[in-house]
Amino acid sequence: MTEITGASADATIQGTVGTHTTGVVDGATKVTGTPEINKPTTSQKLAKIGWSNAPLDTFLRNIGKAKTKSDTYQFFSVTARGVACSTTAGFTGDFNPKSIVLKMTTGVHSLSKSGVLIAPKYEVGANGTVSAAKGNVAIKPAMFHIADINYSTGDVTLAPLNFNGVADGVTFANTAFFRSGVACDQDVAITDDPQAMPTKDHNFCQRMLCTISENMYQAMQDKEVEYGLNDYRDQALLDFRLQSEMAAIFGGGAIAGENFIDPVTNKRKLHMRGVLDFNIQHIFKGEESIDEYLNNVMEQMFSVNNGSSERLLIYGAGFATALANSKWWQKQLEANKTEIKWGVTWKMVESNFGSLRGIMDPALSLTGDYTNCALIIDPAHIRLVEQVPLQERKLDLVSAGIRNSKDIVLEESITLELTNPKAHGLLIL
Repeated sequence: MTEITGASADATIQGTVGTHTTGVVDGATKVTGTPEINKPTTSQKLAKIGWSNAPLDTFLRNIGKAKTKSDTYQFFSVTARGVACSTTAGFTGDFNPKSIVLKMTTGVHSLSKSGVLIAPKYEVGANGTVSAAKGNVAIKPAMFHIADINYSTGDVTLAPLNFNGVADGVTFANTAFFRSGVACDQDVAITDDPQAMPTKDHNFCQRMLCTISENMYQAMQDKEVEYGLNDYRDQALLDFRLQSEMAAIFGGGAIAGENFIDPVTNKRKLHMRGVLDFNIQHIFKGEESIDEYLNNVMEQMFSVNNGSSERLLIYGAGFATALANSKWWQKQLEANKTEIKWGVTWKMVESNFGSLRGIMDPALSLTGDYTNCALIIDPAHIRLVEQVPLQERKLDLVSAGIRNSKDIVLEESITLELTNPKAHGLLIL
């Protein structure tokens, strides 16, 4: 078996040039014979245009890959624990300056005993009394020390750290708290283990096959135009890569997963999860202008998700039309700043939040209304995982007495690793 590399994809385009036979007719040199297809240049062109037909697939095949031998691939879905927890019901009864008990409805498993919590919506005044902050942001926020945690019930015992009383009506209900380190005494050598470290996620390896056949008599006829099995292989490879990209974007295997049974063959079939199957951000455009929308998108995508300062923007043709109406986007493009990286030519734009590498992806335009959508991908938190690398096998069906043809099988078994899902997003117009 021979592994297919990306060498042919980097070949120089010479153009599709017809081959002609010349001869002298009536004293002048004229073209004679039948114009034919120039197979070498045709094959180069087919291989070369593959990257633009499937830019996400090209990117994934050019960055570092992981390997797996199992049908199920496991990985950590996030790089850090959450910093926030929240409560809906506040404390009842008289305020006890020594401690209060709050039931956390979210985030309790990210807490540890002896930790410190901040309540940004509550202000500590000069007299040490807590009241609601103006504008929901406190200059001096209320802080608590975590004395005890009941993970099964969500009850957290908090000791006021920098205040000694609360104003009337303050119960800390419907409040978000944020972790701020762990304060331990000198005799402690190790802190309590948090109940929830970064959790593992999984994906399934999808095995893809494509068989290319050329009948012996067909080969004899196609020989007249110098079009043969290698050209069929190039066309099949382009289609193969497009299908791989469609699986990487839209693939779904989270529900059925490894328990999916083909109703006809009664055999177990695996489907990889694509980007849209993970818990990524979805950002819809409202009534704001496209420039305001893009600014809101940048603010949401580049903050509070442990992502990179550079992201990829892969968009459909309808979204590209909207970008053409963006003064901010067009002003960026006037600088004509492009970058060739991972085998793809990107358009570069800068913002106050981070940088975007953009390119139009035909796969989104081919799938209906997704032409009006765009994917933001964090290149540091996505990669291809190979169980069987893309390879080809030649089948000798003639010697086996099965069929009088030449056959090539393209085979691949891959899956996708996508970490920090909130660092990726789907933008919808």
